Amino acid sequence: MDEKCCYLAVDGGNSKTEYRLLNASGAVIAAHRGGASNHETLPGGFVGAADVLIDAIEGLLDTQGYALSDVADAVLGLAGADYDEQALALQQSLYDKGLKHSFVCNDGYLGVMAGIENGVGICYSAGSGVTCTGMNAEGERVQFGGIGVLSGDVGGGFDIAAFVYRSVYQHLFFGKAYTALKDAYFTLFDVRTPEAFLASAAHLQNEEAARMLIGLFFTAVETGDEVALRYTALAASHAADCIVAVSDALGLKPTVPVALSGSIMTAVAPPAYRRMIEYELYRRKGKYFVLRVNDRPPVDGAVRWVRQRNQLAFGI
Repeated sequence: MDEKCCYLAVDGGNSKTEYRLLNASGAVIAAHRGGASNHETLPGGFVGAADVLIDAIEGLLDTQGYALSDVADAVLGLAGADYDEQALALQQSLYDKGLKHSFVCNDGYLGVMAGIENGVGICYSAGSGVTCTGMNAEGERVQFGGIGVLSGDVGGGFDIAAFVYRSVYQHLFFGKAYTALKDAYFTLFDVRTPEAFLASAAHLQNEEAARMLIGLFFTAVETGDEVALRYTALAASHAADCIVAVSDALGLKPTVPVALSGSIMTAVAPPAYRRMIEYELYRRKGKYFVLRVNDRPPVDGAVRWVRQRNQLAFGI
């Protein structure tokens, strides 16, 4: 074994990126949290994302006396890598900048590796956006969702925040149904008039304000607000559609484990939302799936994956 070699595990998202450095034995020896690395939202596209990733990776390597040339393998699960062409383009951009050995996939697959013991099953992830990924025993991978409005995604943080604003807007100006979201929104942002509400749209560009809107939304769900509950039912139905589609495409047999990941599913949504997804799945397929909230960070899935790819005994 070349004691100088090392390995990388990366979970790249819309708001933050987690990096782990492993030594030649597969032990995690250093960690770093950086900013967003999604090529779809960064200037420069694939090349811009690679610049961000390589800059952070080189900084992490330098702390332990390594260089890019010492990286024997890397697993990077990246938001925005929604199909093979994008993953390969990102992998090529990283190669061009000196990371010669890497595997790039959608970050949703990390949830399968982190949340399911044998790495066979499905991960439904709801964070800033939503995506559903799965892997079978033969190593085949499938993803549905993750392309936003183009794939009809509902239930992600961006969409929830927009839904709150839209519901209040339609009540105020189109005479649509009253929702408790209106009073909660006005209180949260100290809005007193419809005109001030229109101007408050700028708040949606602020990440912290968007998080508060998501919390406001799920409070409305728990208190039985009809408008919020209708949206939640739609999101649960979409989640079930994605999970069933992944299971069918991979030929998974019951009982299929489903890891629920992402900040919405693990930290924000009430248990009632998970039960709605379970009901939608039961209505379609009976007792075919078993859902559990993933309590391990997705970057742990990247760590596990790079160990498996390189037959590193540590932690397997």
